[in-house]
Amino acid sequence: MVKIKSPVALGAALRQTRTALRIPAADMAAMVNTNPVTLRKLESGNATTAISTLFALLDELGLELHVSFPPGVDPAPLADQQGKPRRTRVQP
Repeated sequence: MVKIKSPVALGAALRQTRTALRIPAADMAAMVNTNPVTLRKLESGNATTAISTLFALLDELGLELHVSFPPGVDPAPLADQQGKPRRTRVQP
């Protein structure tokens, strides 16, 4: 499990998992009933008010958010949780 400390780390985890599973962004957006722009913003770590509030609440309450990656997904790129997520492309 990997501790998620910020919207940037959460976005990186989402993107890393989606790309490792070879799911195109447009397909993922359709699967969760949103648009590709919203998905791109989430994966980039652009925090909405709700996500910023969520991380503030977690911090104030002393709670931690952890994610478990599916088999075959390497969480190594999340080591630097303060930087922007590493950009990768799904190979055709």
